[in-house]
Amino acid sequence: MKKDIEKITKKIFIYDSENAIKDIYEMYDSLKRIKKIVNEFENNFSQKKKDKNIIDFHDIEHFALKILVVQNENKEYVPSQVATKIMEKYEEIAIDEYQDSNLVQEYILNVVSRQNNTFMVGDVKQSIYKFRQARPELFLEKYEKYELVEENSENKTGKKIKLFKNFRSRENILKITNLIFDQIMSKKLGDINYTKEEYLNPGANYEEPPKGSNFAGKAELHIIDMAKRRSEVRGRKLEIKLRKILKIGDKNLECRGRYYRRPRYSHNK
Repeated sequence: MKKDIEKITKKIFIYDSENAIKDIYEMYDSLKRIKKIVNEFENNFSQKKKDKNIIDFHDIEHFALKILVVQNENKEYVPSQVATKIMEKYEEIAIDEYQDSNLVQEYILNVVSRQNNTFMVGDVKQSIYKFRQARPELFLEKYEKYELVEENSENKTGKKIKLFKNFRSRENILKITNLIFDQIMSKKLGDINYTKEEYLNPGANYEEPPKGSNFAGKAELHIIDMAKRRSEVRGRKLEIKLRKILKIGDKNLECRGRYYRRPRYSHNK
């Protein structure tokens, strides 16, 4: 056991404090130059935008923050008069796609809300804006801390309502979706364990297709490794099957479960 721990620590702690301090001093001049370049770029870029009278997504957030937050005599950041007026004006604040909020947006939300009048809607499984510094953990923190509305507890931090009914897809599509993500999505990959509590459940009543129909049936997933000969043969069989499906015939667009649209083929490499 001791040897195993030593092996792990040697991989992690590859520097002693003396070498670490030496590297910091050696990097200082380079980092100082990088800082100067970044600041010059920011200043020049801001001036170019001012000259053209334009702002970008980043500016909208930070200009709003400058209006809503001020420093007091103790150099602490507090809500401005504008923020206070907004706080008093609105009874409720609703936020959509909350899983893609970043820290700036969260700060803005906190200074204009009363901390007990916000309604947030989101799904961490749909978080796609980390490149804009989105912090899905803001959503997850509340999702794990808040209790379900029906639990009627004394928890005053917040309540949550689970919206797991899907009105866009048939049950056959939802079943295979749940099957796949149950096996691949976890805290490590996806920030949440995809258990039965997270499953998508059918919410719309679609009419069942006529017996013998070759559509709206059981959904299938085929994973084919074309590098293997056996998979190549399987791929050809699947191609034949798909061609048959694509020759179903002309159908009208599906609308509220009454009609069906013609299958289409799409290919992504």
